[in-house]
Amino acid sequence: MNKLLALLQILIKQTDENHKLTTNQLIEKLAEQGVAAHRNTIPADIERLRNAGYDVICDKSTQNKYFIGSRGLESAEIKMLCDAANAAQFISEEKSAELIDKLFSQLSVYQKNEIKSLIQQPNENKADNKSIYYADAINTAITQCRKIRFQYYEYNEKREKVLKHNGYTYTVSPYAAVWNDDRYYLVGYCEKHKDITVFRIDRLANISIMESIAIPCPKDFVLKDFIAQTFKMFSGELETVTLKCKNKHMKAIIDKFGDDIETHSCDKHFFTVKINVELSPTFYAWVFQYRGEICIQSPQEAVDRFVQMGESVFKVHKY
Repeated sequence: MNKLLALLQILIKQTDENHKLTTNQLIEKLAEQGVAAHRNTIPADIERLRNAGYDVICDKSTQNKYFIGSRGLESAEIKMLCDAANAAQFISEEKSAELIDKLFSQLSVYQKNEIKSLIQQPNENKADNKSIYYADAINTAITQCRKIRFQYYEYNEKREKVLKHNGYTYTVSPYAAVWNDDRYYLVGYCEKHKDITVFRIDRLANISIMESIAIPCPKDFVLKDFIAQTFKMFSGELETVTLKCKNKHMKAIIDKFGDDIETHSCDKHFFTVKINVELSPTFYAWVFQYRGEICIQSPQEAVDRFVQMGESVFKVHKY
């Protein structure tokens, strides 16, 4: 094994700020791997690693002690990314484990063991491995400006996967893969709907990249605005809606719609806000959860639909 590579691996895996190795210890660990080294050459080898961009720090005391300083990502950042990988429903449990192993490769064994005991357990509702494959196919199609074809499934009352519209095959010009509300979505021009549409990637089936060139994304299309308007990625009619909210829900409004929204105080208890949303059952359900402390003021059509939704829920529970 190349001496420099062996030395680098020892430093990465077995040293950190709290665990340092002396020159003699480095020579011993190299010898365990069948690599010969001399105490007079170790400083020069360390300097070569530094010149290559590695942050090898020398603690000069009674004898020089070496350790890896900056690793690109700090331990706290790696811990956060591990938690994100485990929490993300879109990423399968197997893929989460692979990502975490790659993140751990940047740590010493001591840091790895410390973080391992702190990261959260994988989400119970993990997707299967096909989702990663489908996302990769979508990204490839976007890069190559190709259309994709796929089927889309939903669940029946027996919790069985059923292809939508009797197995209809959608043709889509993909524009982006977007992570929103812990789900991954495909955004693209759908030839069936004659419009830019969203699809949950974990609900795709039998995806393939076509030879056909994709329909170009409209020049005035702004992905950020599209995501903001397509509330929680559910289709509906784009409307400007006025909400009346209790003051204590200002944080909830800003968390949901951003801090650039315009709000106006009604009185000492309430404020109003105008938002652009897609009117959909998901939007009405979001309002409903605040039990009248956030309510729709206009347009009247939205108010009426909200009332109808509440009445339908009441009828279901009544019978």
